[in-house]
Amino acid sequence: NLAVLNASNNSFTGLIPSHFCNISPSFAVLELCYNQFSGRVPPGLGNCSMLRVFKAGQNTLSGALPDDIFNATSLEYLSLPSNELQGALDGSHITNLKNLTTLNLGGNNFSSSIPDSIGQLKRLQELHLDHNSMTGELPSTLSSCTDLITIDLKSNSFSGDLVKVNFSTLKNLRTLDLLYNT
Repeated sequence: NLAVLNASNNSFTGLIPSHFCNISPSFAVLELCYNQFSGRVPPGLGNCSMLRVFKAGQNTLSGALPDDIFNATSLEYLSLPSNELQGALDGSHITNLKNLTTLNLGGNNFSSSIPDSIGQLKRLQELHLDHNSMTGELPSTLSSCTDLITIDLKSNSFSGDLVKVNFSTLKNLRTLDLLYNT
């Protein structure tokens, strides 16, 4: 019946176990921040049909996000900052996370651009993609995320015309950080 596991702020090492969903079908919260976990984000988390929160920031996780993480459609909070993750945000998969309110992938090595499909995440309130290697223009579809409060895109290589994003539709926006882009 395990629903919540918080093992943050320890000195745990090795790989993140992948069998949480097999242990308990009601598993909803996994917090593993500030440890020394390494390797990839484990496949299998997408099988957690009740998973709402996954936090594993400030570790040394590497590689791309596993495709099946996007099958965790109840996910509201995905936070993996300050790791060594890389690759591109897959626009065709990210749309599965319709309940996402927070996406924090700052301080990694993600590349490419923000996918146009980000606009389908209507509940998104916080978007942190700072300190990566992302490029391209900000997608105009960002204007569709009308619940956004924070957009942090500093220290990337974004460029282009800002007027493509209709910021006037983002009535809740309080922080827009675009510092150190090209």
